[in-house]
Amino acid sequence: MATALVVGAGVSGLATALRLARSEWEVVVLDHGSCAAPLPVRGPDRHAARRLAALPCDLHYETRHDSVMALCPDRFGVTVTFPDHDEWFDIVVCAQPCCQAERLPGLSLDAWSRDHVALLYRAVQDTQLPLCAAEALADGLDLHRDDRDAFSWWESTLRPHTTTVRRSFTRAG
Repeated sequence: MATALVVGAGVSGLATALRLARSEWEVVVLDHGSCAAPLPVRGPDRHAARRLAALPCDLHYETRHDSVMALCPDRFGVTVTFPDHDEWFDIVVCAQPCCQAERLPGLSLDAWSRDHVALLYRAVQDTQLPLCAAEALADGLDLHRDDRDAFSWWESTLRPHTTTVRRSFTRAG
């Protein structure tokens, strides 16, 4: 069974965890306990939320209160260093900025994803579509066996919507 570490238990992280669990991934969610105000769900996110809520079975994933000290990708996945142990995952999804995965040595992330690490918060920041970005990421992992192909598909699928969404959220002067 494929394993995923999702850093962040906000709307994007939980949507990613639910969607991956639906695809039979073993998912660990890191929650730092920060509580944010609820976000209004509308437009494409409302459609994605309906799809995510209409799941056919109970989903289970593990939630931990822990910190990521380092990420070390290899050819097949990522070794994650926690304060008290190391653990290997097929992919790591960083769903909040405080993960700072892009600043870790050796990753050199210049897009939303690379080397088995997806920066979901960056895609969300660009698109303003957190649930859609989370669902599309899991769709990409369902469609493609290789995570590089999945991440590439995910970025190319979301990228065209970046300027459209920004325009729709810009106030007329």
